[in-house]
Amino acid sequence: MPLSVVVFAAVVTAGAAVALQMRGQPDATATPTAPCVGPPDRATPSAAEEATATVPPDGNGLDVVESGFTQLGSSSAPITRNSMVSIGAVVANTSTYTAHRALVTFNVLDSAGESAVLTTILDQPREIPVILPGERVGVGGQFWIRSEDGQRVEVARVNATVSGATWTATATATATATANTPDATRDAAVDAAATTAGGITTRHLETRRHGTDQIDATVTYEVHSPYCQKWTSVGTSAVFRDEAGTVVGGGFDPTVSPSACLPGRHPGSTLLPSSLPPAAADTRTEVYQHCAPPDDPQQ
Repeated sequence: MPLSVVVFAAVVTAGAAVALQMRGQPDATATPTAPCVGPPDRATPSAAEEATATVPPDGNGLDVVESGFTQLGSSSAPITRNSMVSIGAVVANTSTYTAHRALVTFNVLDSAGESAVLTTILDQPREIPVILPGERVGVGGQFWIRSEDGQRVEVARVNATVSGATWTATATATATATANTPDATRDAAVDAAATTAGGITTRHLETRRHGTDQIDATVTYEVHSPYCQKWTSVGTSAVFRDEAGTVVGGGFDPTVSPSACLPGRHPGSTLLPSSLPPAAADTRTEVYQHCAPPDDPQQ
């Protein structure tokens, strides 16, 4: 069932700075780690499941569990490149089923309850291709703010809504090899401090501020896909937190790199202009690489 949440909630989470180890785009020659696994089981939904696609058979679903925003730039018109609102949210799958193609929509409202954004392609919903049972997946966005009577409209609140998911029963992924990797202990420790989306792990390495106003961000990270096949990228999200762990914003890079969701470990980098709030703690950035499985019929 779709859920709307006004973005003032916050949850304190542990975070730690990680030394920069890699830079640049993913290596097109990346190979699977051993053992690698197949994609999550995706059975064809029954007619009854399709009719109630927003709620899985166990009665649970997707919840927006954290969200926050920051309005950036001055209040004066005309609209400048700084006239943005930075938004981040975290969606949790509380069911025992896998959610596919969930849509997250941000409704940015002024004090009168009217939309505060300009109508652009940036306002479109963000898609999360796969959310496994128990996963918490972040999504970010940055939106242009309209002006009125010579002043930029002030954002009063943002509603984050998740909808549109279809569901399949989830089977335990089976490895195609049984040997442990030499770096298995290191891998487990590294992944424990990272985020996951659809079982693909992303570890934040560094957030760098730049630009005259220091709200542009370059974020570098490392992706680990345990799958034997390449998945398809549909973009990268960042969620920004302050020192206390509160979500204060986010960003989204729609760039679809042909090598972004390769099997194995590889580096990644994304540019997020006009999206990094002054209150954000650079070392607490969370990165989520959104990848669709190769058997997704709509990819």
